[in-house]
Amino acid sequence: MKRLLNRRVRRPKDQGHIYKELTDKDEFGIFETYKDLFMLSLVVGYLEEKRKPFKETLELINWQVFNDRTDEPVINMIAYLETNNLALLYDHQDDSFDEKLTIAEEYAASGAEKLYELVMDDQKNGLRNLIDFIDQYQGIKDYSELQKKRLAEDLL
Repeated sequence: MKRLLNRRVRRPKDQGHIYKELTDKDEFGIFETYKDLFMLSLVVGYLEEKRKPFKETLELINWQVFNDRTDEPVINMIAYLETNNLALLYDHQDDSFDEKLTIAEEYAASGAEKLYELVMDDQKNGLRNLIDFIDQYQGIKDYSELQKKRLAEDLL
């Protein structure tokens, strides 16, 4: 199964600067690795309800750097919430894995743009802006509370 042997996680070609700048420790990089940036971008994209499909990719992130105890459950949860298809989580066929990963890649593509905006629009306060953004979701205990929060924001 290619999933475990040589699977790579895609990121959009037009986001090379985002990944470079947000991991550059000599500048304003606040992430240790591309994988770390990808995972937070995935969550942010999902919270913002935005997917960004893409075709052209940059250097791929090796699937083996993703932790099966911390990263894969987040990817699985978002894939399930997106599709309501439990089979995606338990079907170990390449097509199911690819579908699940595509969902993650597209949410991460959107989320990376949001993270970049939060950090780079005010570089001196970039980390604070990111923390403030994340804090607005603190206290949400389940999916129904997230849906209520989204509805309230849509009404404003």
